[in-house]
Amino acid sequence: MARLTAAARRLRARMANCSIRTAFALYAAVALLAALVLSFVTTGLLGLLANATLPDDLLAHSGTYVLDADAGQLVPAEALSWYETSAVDAAVAPDGQASERDGEPVVLYVESAARPDAAPVSLADPPADVRDAAVTDLTWAISEDGARTLSLAEIPAYDAAAASERPGAEAAAELAASLPPNADGARPVVSNVGYYLPHPGDPEPYRTIANLAIASVPVVFVACLAVAGRLFYRRRLAGPINAMGEAAERIAASDLDFRVPPQRADELGRLCARFEDMRAELERSERELWLAAENRRRVNAAFAHDLRTPLTVVRGQAELIGRLAADGAVREAAAAITRQAERLSAYADSMRDLDTLDATTVSPAPLDLRAWFAQAAADAREVARAAGVELAVASEGLPERAEADAAALARVADNLVANAARHARATVRLSASWSDGTLTLTVADDGPGFSEAALAHAAEPFWSEARRDAARDGAPTDGSHLGLGLYVCALLAERHGGELRMANAPEGGAVAAARFSAPVKSYETVTKR
Repeated sequence: MARLTAAARRLRARMANCSIRTAFALYAAVALLAALVLSFVTTGLLGLLANATLPDDLLAHSGTYVLDADAGQLVPAEALSWYETSAVDAAVAPDGQASERDGEPVVLYVESAARPDAAPVSLADPPADVRDAAVTDLTWAISEDGARTLSLAEIPAYDAAAASERPGAEAAAELAASLPPNADGARPVVSNVGYYLPHPGDPEPYRTIANLAIASVPVVFVACLAVAGRLFYRRRLAGPINAMGEAAERIAASDLDFRVPPQRADELGRLCARFEDMRAELERSERELWLAAENRRRVNAAFAHDLRTPLTVVRGQAELIGRLAADGAVREAAAAITRQAERLSAYADSMRDLDTLDATTVSPAPLDLRAWFAQAAADAREVARAAGVELAVASEGLPERAEADAAALARVADNLVANAARHARATVRLSASWSDGTLTLTVADDGPGFSEAALAHAAEPFWSEARRDAARDGAPTDGSHLGLGLYVCALLAERHGGELRMANAPEGGAVAAARFSAPVKSYETVTKR
């Protein structure tokens, strides 16, 4: 017994870890076997139920009949035999001479009690299960008249005419007279004309149950296959699929703090194991990237901190030398030292700001975009006035309240306007529009526009076309533009669910458009201007 238990346990473990293809074949085989057994049982039970609806006298008024003209009814009969006319005539004729119809076949039908369930059919008052106009002459089944039928009222006249026309009428009469009577003194009817009454047909309950039994076979097979498919999915597929789906969703959400649970040792189980390996590798890579970014921030912060003090000292000493020196060349050298010290200080500050910007997140909150844009336009006018250019302002469709981060929007607007004012010849255009939950802030200028290199790299940190040209020509730069403005705009727009696009206007000048996700809450009424 212990061996059987151990063997069954091993077999169960092997089946639990078999391949998907093997498991599918086993589930399908069990489903088909169960469907076959259930079909036999179902059809057998329905067959018994259908037979129970049949009446006991279902065949009482069908089969072979002959006409009993005296009683006015059809009585059950059977074909006695096949005869040759000459033999009958020889048996009944006193001189033993053959009839003039010698050689023609004759069939005699004799009233019979061999079928105890058969009953006579009255021509005047037939039973309800006898179909009128459905009686056929037995000879029509082998002749050209197989499609003819007789009504019960036509049978007496038809029988008299047919009996006289076909061979064996006299032999039938003499045979009937020569047969011994029964206990009641009645002799059986003998005729050379026989009739067939068709089966009355199955009752409606019987046909309904029989059709149900036929229809139950495909229904049982489909049901068994459906149950087997559901069990196969729940036991073999649902677990691994749900585990991988949840893992994919959490990985897409940058959540790697979980483990993919182990599954069976089949194809999907091995795929889940590979998912876990991928998650672990992503977690390791993300940890390394985080450590590298953290180290970079620490180095930048330490660099900016350690560089700021000596630069302050250098700048102060250079300014002192410039004020005390009498020689013009010394004052120029002191001024140059001061400019370079300020440039290095600006670089140190930008490195600190860049690290802070990388960790910046946007926090959308209900914001009146009309009021915000009015303030942004006022700030832009100050920047344009300081640069000596005009500012044109336009807005379209701004809602009174939308979800947006006012600080992020203001920083992007300031950077775009400052960049445009620095390159414009006479005019800077600032516009804002809102549509379908998206705010678009566009700044254009009438300057020379973006070069191909600027369109490709202007949104990168520390990229400046002036600095690039100076480095190429070996000329010094004033360090006033560090190349972070458009990078900050692109980064904040992306974190706000949008993007920064740069292009050149057909009439000339640069165009920078920042798009932000700024949906309006569904319960608030949107009014646009």
